[in-house]
Amino acid sequence: MPTTQIKDPVHGYVELPDALVEGVVDTRPFQRLRYVRQLSATHLVYPGANHTRFEHSLGVYHLGRTVFENLRRQSYFTRDATTDELEEIQRTLECACLLHDVGHPPFSHLSEGFLDEGVLRERVAETGLVDAFDDAGVGGAPLRSANPHELLGCVIVVEEYGDALRAFDVDPFEVCAYVLGYSLAYERGEPWQYGVGAQLLHSPIDVDRLDYITRDNEMTGAGVLSFDVERMVDAYTAHPEEGLALSEKALSTIGNYLEGRIALYMWVTQHHKSVYANRLLQAILGEYAAETGESPVTVEGILDRELDDNAVLERLRVAARENPDSTLALMYDRFRGRRFPATCWKHRIALADRIGSDLAGDRDGGEESADDDGERGYTPALDEFTSWLTEGDDRLERLLADALDVPVHEVWIDRSYVPAYDPDELEDIPIAYGGTTRSVGDWGLYGDRAFDVPIPFVFVPDGTKRRAIRVLREAFDREVGGEARA
Repeated sequence: MPTTQIKDPVHGYVELPDALVEGVVDTRPFQRLRYVRQLSATHLVYPGANHTRFEHSLGVYHLGRTVFENLRRQSYFTRDATTDELEEIQRTLECACLLHDVGHPPFSHLSEGFLDEGVLRERVAETGLVDAFDDAGVGGAPLRSANPHELLGCVIVVEEYGDALRAFDVDPFEVCAYVLGYSLAYERGEPWQYGVGAQLLHSPIDVDRLDYITRDNEMTGAGVLSFDVERMVDAYTAHPEEGLALSEKALSTIGNYLEGRIALYMWVTQHHKSVYANRLLQAILGEYAAETGESPVTVEGILDRELDDNAVLERLRVAARENPDSTLALMYDRFRGRRFPATCWKHRIALADRIGSDLAGDRDGGEESADDDGERGYTPALDEFTSWLTEGDDRLERLLADALDVPVHEVWIDRSYVPAYDPDELEDIPIAYGGTTRSVGDWGLYGDRAFDVPIPFVFVPDGTKRRAIRVLREAFDREVGGEARA
């Protein structure tokens, strides 16, 4: 079978059949991903973070194909499955890996909230996907819980690639199911290996995460991740009851993988400047909608192969120029000039210092204390303060804006624009040994490790940080300290 090699900076040469290149890669919907940055506006903090959903998709394809071919060399895995069945699973997996992010809107996760969910779900229903899930006995739960970019991707898979996939003897609905973490064939009673195919793309140890963790670390230059990717790839195994797992080969690198994954989140995605850059861009999109009466990103725009990062940035530029006295123009100018205010604290140590809390945080709450003048006050536990700050962010932004006498759009309380990692989820990573599959946590591989957790940042105009901290401290003392003393 003729193949094409594409040189990838992370994995080296990625080899694809020419038919897959012609039918999927060299098409307009897939090529659009060249212009959708993986990390949205994080390149304004890490200049090398210009990698896109295009090369990430190629990387996921490479890892998925490699892992599945390794599984096929394990006699245990191929037992009770025919060669034709394994070939079908591999074809489906390869196509799903390539197409899993094809529905990402411009700026990746930042603009998902602007997609009309009603329109999107109507388009999904028109594809027949809902009926396919019902017929397989899965029901509608996977589609109801799916992210907008996953739903949009399913529409594109069926409408744009349905004929090409069927020509490869691949079911488009099964590709969509893989993207959502299911196998319709497995649900209909086919061998357990079908379910493993879906898990390779959607599980705690899926190849999607493995690629973006490795790629984000390398392309940003952050250097917070150091683990043996090849060793990890070789460690994949599977069990009829437990599904996908890692063998004992992964023991030498799993700790670095877990800690590196968290470090990447904390120091790249959760970097205080990254948080501000992405929050600012998201706010600009909102101002565009308010100023023009139009959504900056639409389902139709993406399905028409029109909207990518560049197209939306041009819309923002034109709207800012045509409305020079607007908040949109002010924010756009700040974004283009990279004039970002400092946060009141950059990390957990500084936060503890600024609010007068013990760094570890008292899990049972704060305690009463006296200041230098003998006034009684409330020393907050760090976790208690951050929860109060996050839960009341909109209200507290208005409070700070009034106290500082600045427009409310000059004050932001926020943390990362992507979902935080869940340490419990990391502990669920399965390790297989001696015929038994147990989670990392159950095997005791975590030990007494304590992982850092994200904190909210407070961005205020330059020269107002001290006053902002004092206002927040006093508000917390009134609202929470008063209750504690009562």
